[in-house]
Amino acid sequence: MSKSNLKPWFKPLRWSYIAVNWQGALCYIPFVAYLVLSVVIARHYTSSVGYTIFQVFPQWIAAAIVMEWFAAHKS
Repeated sequence: MSKSNLKPWFKPLRWSYIAVNWQGALCYIPFVAYLVLSVVIARHYTSSVGYTIFQVFPQWIAAAIVMEWFAAHKS
């Protein structure tokens, strides 16, 4: 199957991408689950909200970069 016959999973929208079919929407489930799970785990092991944000922020940036890269290659 050639690449021209494949439908894109994402469509560029401003500085990000939006899912245009079910495969693209399905890709956001593990992404959002990772974001929520990282906050839950960081909050469990820290005593302050500020330190939790300090721990979670780099993980969220890395996850967003990976998701942007994936969406760019599937659009």
